[in-house]
Amino acid sequence: MIRAFLFDYDGVISAGSDDYSTAKNLAKNLGISTEKAAELIVGIWEEFSTGKLTEEETWQKMEAHYGKPIPPEKRNIWYTWEEIKPLPQMLELVRSLKSKGYRVGLLSNVIPPTAALIRQNGGYNEFDFVVLSCEVGARKPTPEIFESAWKHLEGITPEEVMYLDDREHLTTAARELGINSLYVTNHADAIKYVEQLIGR
Repeated sequence: MIRAFLFDYDGVISAGSDDYSTAKNLAKNLGISTEKAAELIVGIWEEFSTGKLTEEETWQKMEAHYGKPIPPEKRNIWYTWEEIKPLPQMLELVRSLKSKGYRVGLLSNVIPPTAALIRQNGGYNEFDFVVLSCEVGARKPTPEIFESAWKHLEGITPEEVMYLDDREHLTTAARELGINSLYVTNHADAIKYVEQLIGR
């Protein structure tokens, strides 16, 4: 029996952003190729998204790799609210689940400025709890970030949780931990699946 749901944010609660938009924005700002911009970002992304680097330290590392300063006016490269705002139908699903007594949490790999933007705009407000990689120091698919969710799910076993993500390898990792999971490729289908699961 399912007693709790865990949702990914980007691509599940939101429509899904372009994976390369950050690199594209940096490339445009610096007048370099997207490939070169991606090289500047990829090496520090894990540390940044697990809170091991501050935003300033992240830029310092990128500058060291780039070989020259990157001025503040060139640093507007992170997601905008329009790119990551929640889909109304997904928030309605979350509200519906909560009204029926399910615990509903969020489990997200996210960098600090994006987490701050979402929180500032109320994107996390509908959830009973949020587990963010930049705040707990671990990223999906590591067991550690899933374990952080159990602190909010006292008395609920992994087998009683349904996890939804738009990355197939992350749903596979969840299943290996005994968590039920759904690989989300279409929001309407995901909503239908959950509604059938809870007998709505």
